[in-house]
Amino acid sequence: MDKNEINEFINYRISKADEVYAAAIILYDAEQWNSAINRLYYACFYIASALLLKRGVGAKSHAGVIAKFSECVVRSGEVTADEYRVYSKLLNWRTKGDYSDMFDFTKEDVDDVLLPTRHFIDKVKTLF
Repeated sequence: MDKNEINEFINYRISKADEVYAAAIILYDAEQWNSAINRLYYACFYIASALLLKRGVGAKSHAGVIAKFSECVVRSGEVTADEYRVYSKLLNWRTKGDYSDMFDFTKEDVDDVLLPTRHFIDKVKTLF
């Protein structure tokens, strides 16, 4: 990819973070807790992967993105461990919600991560 293509991809990922966060709000209002968790996770994933790409850091999997983000952004103090925790929690929850049978998140679960996810997205945006 050339520099223009990379920038287009970065901008696309930033836009996707906001789009899927908005979808999570719609799903919240519809009381679709597992789907809301899924969208909140992807909002974090998109913004984190965009920042890594901007910095030329590659990752080949979801676990790779979160690990590289922790290594490059959290360890440097640009995002605090508390701010990062929502992304880490959502990775685990998304897997549980998507792949575990007979399991459902609750409104309270989503309430716990809704605003911290918005904060995470907004904080990461300041690093561009």
